[in-house]
Amino acid sequence: MKIRAIEAIPFFIPFRPTVKKSRWSKGRLDRADHVLIRVHGEDGLCGYGEAAARPTIYGESQKSIVAAVEDFFGEALAGMDVMDAEKIQDILDRHPANNTARGALDIAVHDLKARCLGVPLYKLLGGWSDGCIPVTPNVSIKDTMAETVDEALSYIEQGMKTLKIKVGLDPRKDVELVKSVRSAVGENIRIYIDANQGWDRSGAFWALPRMVDCGVFAVEEPLPSGDREGRKRIAGLFPLLIILDEDVKSPGDVAKELKDGAVDIVSVKTPRTGIVNSRKIIEAAELFHVQCFAGTQAETGVGTIASGHNAAAYRNVVNTELANYLRWADDILEERPFFRDGMMILTEKPGLGIAIDEDKLRHYRVDLSL
Repeated sequence: MKIRAIEAIPFFIPFRPTVKKSRWSKGRLDRADHVLIRVHGEDGLCGYGEAAARPTIYGESQKSIVAAVEDFFGEALAGMDVMDAEKIQDILDRHPANNTARGALDIAVHDLKARCLGVPLYKLLGGWSDGCIPVTPNVSIKDTMAETVDEALSYIEQGMKTLKIKVGLDPRKDVELVKSVRSAVGENIRIYIDANQGWDRSGAFWALPRMVDCGVFAVEEPLPSGDREGRKRIAGLFPLLIILDEDVKSPGDVAKELKDGAVDIVSVKTPRTGIVNSRKIIEAAELFHVQCFAGTQAETGVGTIASGHNAAAYRNVVNTELANYLRWADDILEERPFFRDGMMILTEKPGLGIAIDEDKLRHYRVDLSL
């Protein structure tokens, strides 16, 4: 199956009207400003990926993603065989950064490959699960504590068994927030927190023992990037699992952190590392007996389903954060992702098993020339 052409289509999707703006220590989010990647193959087959513009994390915007695909990758990949994964990855690796542009291209190529072979992507990659994977929502920081608690309760009502709570703005307010959520949801719901590198050492050392008292079992990125000594101290002081995300953007980053020893869970984000590099990360972590979560970049349907397939493929991915999808008011897919009782159910159709609703895509498409 040869690659004939590649499209990069910017689009937006709003939050549901009842969903408030999301905040974390490095930014805000009130809609998806993403890019659909469509890789055209032969016989009318196409593969799809979704690139999430996160300028405060990766330095990418919708315009830069489209430019990267059109200027760096489109012509270079045209004519290549989708089965030649290493050759394709070599081309993607020639242009550093461009994290989600490269990740989405890799996903789209693998979607096309699986469609060509007539199998679901998760089975092509490993087939560990039966297409049913656990999902966790991110409970974001709202303008008021009551709004955050209401969001947490809404997820419990939808069958979620685990919550990830965003913190990292103010240690004292963060502790009060987690206390309030714990009081509202009860003791049987698992809770972990994500500081998004928003605390310094003094704030983290003050907040974390109090988080333990609230029944928190893990903390993600409690300190600024690169503070490995601080993370080692946290690991030695508190009965909390340490999750790394922003510090593990590549297989090389993961190798350094695994050798350093101050990581218990690696957050693998398929939109960031695609299929090939995600696999390297997952398997490297397994060698060190470190489990993986499938994190989220607040993907809409294409990216959520892609991340679900990647998570379902491997035994070392034990949790996903893909319930964030439930915030979106609409989608560009003909059939939206399906959730039931805290699980995401994947289709057994070939590839990602998705089809683009062309009318919806025309409606939400963005003209970047304006």
